[in-house]
Amino acid sequence: MILKRTNIKAKQIAFCLRKIKFNRTKIAVLLTSSLSLTCQANDLSSGFYGGFGIANISAEEKGASSKETGLTLIGGYKYSKYLSYEASLFNLGDHKTLGMKGKGLSISTIGSYPITETIDLFAEFGGVSINLDINEAQNLANTSHNQESLKDGRDSSIYYALGAKYKIKNWSFVIKTVSIDLDADITMLSTQVHYHF
Repeated sequence: MILKRTNIKAKQIAFCLRKIKFNRTKIAVLLTSSLSLTCQANDLSSGFYGGFGIANISAEEKGASSKETGLTLIGGYKYSKYLSYEASLFNLGDHKTLGMKGKGLSISTIGSYPITETIDLFAEFGGVSINLDINEAQNLANTSHNQESLKDGRDSSIYYALGAKYKIKNWSFVIKTVSIDLDADITMLSTQVHYHF
C-alpha cells in the first residue's frame, strides 16, 4: 500500500515538473516573440540614424556655372514614419570656374509618405550655413565690369528638397534633389545611404 502511494506521488511530481517545464518554454517563446516584434516596429517607425552621401553640385552666378562633386555626413532622428529631423555636414567641391569652394552645415525637418512598405516619398525643408572660400582672381576673371560676384565668409539660407527613400531592414537608400539660394544659386542631386540604429 505504501509502495502504491509512493508511485502515485512520484507520478504526480513528474507530471508537475513536465507542466512547469512546458510553461517555462511557452513563456520564453512568448517573451522572445514580443521582444522581436517590438524591435522590428522600432526599427521601422522611429529612432536614430546616420549615414553618408555623395552629391553632384551645380552652382551658377551671373551667367557663369560650374559642376562639381561633394560629400555629406548625415545624422538624424526618425520621430515617426511620417516625420524626421536631420543634420548634415557637407562640402561643395572646388568650383574653379566660379573661384568658389566651401563647407557647410544644414538642419532640416523631413515629412515622409510611405507609398509601399519599402518606398517613401519625402519633402525636406531646412536652413543651411556655408563658409565660402572665394578665389578673387578666378571670380573676377568670370564676371563682367571687374566686380566680384561672390564674397568670402559665411552665407546662410533656407533650402528645400524632394526625394525618395528605399528601405531594407535597417538600411535606407536615398535620392534627392536640393535647391539652395545663396549668393550663387546651388542645386544638388544627392544619393545617400543611412543606417537606422
